[in-house]
Amino acid sequence: MSFNIDTVGEGLTDAVTEAFENMAFVEVESCEDVESLPSGIDAYCVTVDTLEPFKSKVAIIVDREASEELVLDMYGGDIEEVNEEIMSDALAEIGNTVVGRFLSHVVDEGEEFSLGFPECEPYDEKKYGRKKDDKTRLYDLDLEEYHIYCILESRN
Repeated sequence: MSFNIDTVGEGLTDAVTEAFENMAFVEVESCEDVESLPSGIDAYCVTVDTLEPFKSKVAIIVDREASEELVLDMYGGDIEEVNEEIMSDALAEIGNTVVGRFLSHVVDEGEEFSLGFPECEPYDEKKYGRKKDDKTRLYDLDLEEYHIYCILESRN
């Protein structure tokens, strides 16, 4: 499969929209292709590599406060306290779901795909504060009360 970052970008934003609407019950109001990410974001960053049929890295950046609300919604309020381990595991699961859906959107039916293990860590602007370029696309998804930012980076 040939990889065109502009063509598959829509598949990523569709997958993020579906995942957050189905897993966290929040509606994505708009999605914009942006030139850069805002500075000073206090957030978690989940990354997942796609391995086949093309190589890319997907990063999903979720505001720290919004992350806790998302995790509570995912658990249906059945946990008393959201600690770092629960937060990391839940956000990694969201990342895994998003990238799995992303690949199912952009890969031809019947074609196999694979992805790496999700990793979740505090957002580091120096590490992930990229600007749009030939191999990188940035997306700003406006949810009801916060924003989710996505980075799609071609590794081909």
